[in-house]
Amino acid sequence: MAGSKSDWLENVVLDSLLGKSSTELSTGKVAATVYVALFNSTINDTWTPLSTGECAGSTYAREAVTNSSASWTNSTAGSKQNAVAVTFTTAAGADWGTIQSFAIIDSDSTSAGNIYYWGDLTASQVIASGNTVRFSTGAIVITED
Repeated sequence: MAGSKSDWLENVVLDSLLGKSSTELSTGKVAATVYVALFNSTINDTWTPLSTGECAGSTYAREAVTNSSASWTNSTAGSKQNAVAVTFTTAAGADWGTIQSFAIIDSDSTSAGNIYYWGDLTASQVIASGNTVRFSTGAIVITED
């Protein structure tokens, strides 16, 4: 399964740790809420909100997750998981297509925000009208290598 930090986040981490610039991490401006987004294509480190491929549909919206220790496990061995299930609104009116990737982003707008982490699904999923996308507790695994 492919997945990584975005180029944006890599630069924020480097600038915060070395040189102590006024980036989000060094100034404490970490998002209180993050959003899980779904993609009909594979994405990569250079994805931005203006890139194509995010899921669309009349009921599609990024799913909010409180950015707290109640929602994410403590890191162990360079890995972190969702501690709560992430359940999207049920697809209605139109299919959402085949979902191939997901991302964790700091905005609920499909045309804004910074991607933190992204990953390909283990297996692509066809989301037809009436289906609900759900990541069970522990299904989203973020690993630092």
